[in-house]
Amino acid sequence: MNNLSDIIRVEIDISQPASDNNSLDSLLIVGLPPVIAPLAPLPDVGVYFTLEGVAEAGFAPTDPVGEAALIAFSQNPKPAQIFIAVQKEAEELALEPIADTLSRALETPGWYVICPAGIGEEQFGQIAAWTEAQSKLFAYTFLKKVDPVGDIYYRSFGWCGLVHDSDLPGQVPAQNKYLHVAAVAKCLSYPSGSETWAFKQLSAVFPSFLSTAQKKALADGHSNYFAQYAGRNITMNGQVRAGEWIDVMRGVDWLKNDMQLRLFNLMLLSPRIDYTNSGIAQVQNEMIASLKSAQARGLVAEDEYDADGALIPGYSTSVPNSADVDATQKASRVLSGCTFKARPAGAIHVAEIRGNLTY
Repeated sequence: MNNLSDIIRVEIDISQPASDNNSLDSLLIVGLPPVIAPLAPLPDVGVYFTLEGVAEAGFAPTDPVGEAALIAFSQNPKPAQIFIAVQKEAEELALEPIADTLSRALETPGWYVICPAGIGEEQFGQIAAWTEAQSKLFAYTFLKKVDPVGDIYYRSFGWCGLVHDSDLPGQVPAQNKYLHVAAVAKCLSYPSGSETWAFKQLSAVFPSFLSTAQKKALADGHSNYFAQYAGRNITMNGQVRAGEWIDVMRGVDWLKNDMQLRLFNLMLLSPRIDYTNSGIAQVQNEMIASLKSAQARGLVAEDEYDADGALIPGYSTSVPNSADVDATQKASRVLSGCTFKARPAGAIHVAEIRGNLTY
């Protein structure tokens, strides 16, 4: 038989796109080591898919990390996985600084929100300062009337764990020390940018019965709480310490990561991107694809029309014209001047309605 390859030679390469290991859907419990040392050394960061796996690693149900894991896996839906990192012993049996634990945890990808377990409130400020320099979030529960973390942080958010505003910290149910774990496990089950962190029902934690004044103080101070409305226990507020919404911060992180990954794959899977208008258009197309995906998630607003019928686009993009880029810039092979504007879709938390009955 004659071989067609003698005349037509075809070779096919399989180009594999880069995958995303920068997940925004998992929490990291950071806490104290088990009271009873486990038989096998704990990894710097362990990944656990069930509560049984946490127990097998050596965390007893009465250990802070074990209690926090129980709260996480009690939510509906359950998290697919949780990450756990514990403080290691330093000199003279003292525990290492919490910043060292977190910096070591950075070497393991896949987690997004830091949730302390058994770490004193006096250390929350250190964690907040560390988190602000990362593409992560920090959630915590406080058992006092005033949030212990300053209101200058955009990546930290606190939950008031008090059941009554007259409670002392020692009177609070043990489960409510991990109210933040419940809220994070619940809200990370939604796609990034599609959720609000208010009005979510949580399991295995107690609602707060706070005075109107205390609720207002928490809301005005950009702190969050869990309370009962119309017979349902729901989260309220949903803001970071600096006043931005938690879902917006998570959505921005998602959009940045998605756009980076799309553009990286464009360069990875193409022989090259020419520094011409057609090449620049390929970059712009990936920007647009990412923004369209953000619209589909509910992060970026849809195109709308004002009262006069004028179009208000949800987003717009701008890229330079190749002919206007100077030779030095082209020689550097750096494309700059690519920008976009987008309107956040936001969410409705309060509805004000007025009516009038007339005969």
